Parts: sequence; C-alpha cells; structure tokens
Amino acid sequence: MLGIICAMQIEADGLLALMRKVKKTTLLGYDFFVGELKKHKVAVVLCGIGKANAAAVTALLISAFGAKRVINLGVCGGTLPAGTMIVAKDVVQYDFDTTAFGNELGRIEGFQSPHIPSSNKINAKLHGDVTGTIASGDKFLEDKAQIAFLNRTFGAIGFDMESGAVAQICTQASVDFAVVRIVSDGGDKEQYERFKVEAAERGVKAILEYLE
Repeated sequence: MLGIICAMQIEADGLLALMRKVKKTTLLGYDFFVGELKKHKVAVVLCGIGKANAAAVTALLISAFGAKRVINLGVCGGTLPAGTMIVAKDVVQYDFDTTAFGNELGRIEGFQSPHIPSSNKINAKLHGDVTGTIASGDKFLEDKAQIAFLNRTFGAIGFDMESGAVAQICTQASVDFAVVRIVSDGGDKEQYERFKVEAAERGVKAILEYLE
C-alpha cells in the first residue's frame, strides 16, 4: 500500500475526489481514507501542520495500515520561483539542535548525517522540475537571512514543516519514502495564500503520474 501524507485539506481533497471504494478510519484523532487510485491501493491522510502531526500519521500508516511506501505531498517555501516542483533527494531537520554537545546541526541521534536520503526507486517515477534538499522545521520561514543560512549550511532549496518527521520515521522503519513539494512562496504569507491552490493541484497531478 502507498501512504500519502498531506499537510493541508486542499491537498487531500484533490486526491479524495479521484479515489474509489473509500473507507474512512479515525485513529488518534486523524482521519485515514483507504481506497483505490489508478487501480492502486492507497491511504490518504491529512496530518495537519508540523512535525509532531507528521510523525504520528507516518507511524500509523506503517503500523496500522501496512504502508510499504510513503509520499509526503504538499507546498513549501523555497529559493526557486513559485510553481517549481521539488523532489527531495534528502531532508534535514534544521531545528534539531544538539550542537551544545558537539554534534552537527540537524543530525538526529542514530543517524550519521543531518541529511536523510529519500528513496531513489520512488524518486525515479516522480517527474519534478528539480531534485534537491528540503529543510524541515516547526516554523513558517519568512526571515530572508535564515533562509539564506539554511541554503548555505545544508544546500536547502525548499522549506517545509513536515517532511523531516516523515523522513525520520520511515527511515527508522525501513520504509521507502519520497517528498514532493511545490514552491508556493519565498517566505511571503500573501504569496502563499494566492498560490497554494495551484500548487496543490500540481502535486495531485504528480501523484497520478507516479501511479500510471
């Protein structure tokens, strides 16, 4: 089964409208929709914003629904023009900071690097505009200096609030994962609101093409 994690309702709605034989299950307050999409069995969940939500639904997709692949779909801020589709080659959690103990910024205990690589097998079937690093943390980034710091430190070209947790849980569970993010803004809230509908539609199209 393919698990698809969406951060916003607008992203999930586009997929649910195309699914057949849908059954809803609620676990720990999260609604999971299991059904068929392009003749594939999928489970779609709206996780809400933030890494805690993303970690919870990822664990449930794997443990309760038996997901063997997970795709985190959504919009992001970025250094690239709005509309650019980023397929993450890896993800870093820029707000995981144990540098006081001499550790590298973003490196989680048990991981060799701050960069958590995604699945080449899934990425090969996702036709984004670019492949690069996504920096993930529990903050909507609008500080240009911080965006520049993350680009300089990690090579990050996209910034979100969920994919770091998805990457961590999937890797710990030995489950293949991918992250598809469409740039909706460069740290501008007004631009984000204007563009998120178009961005979400493009993300849904990427999922459909992946399942062909």
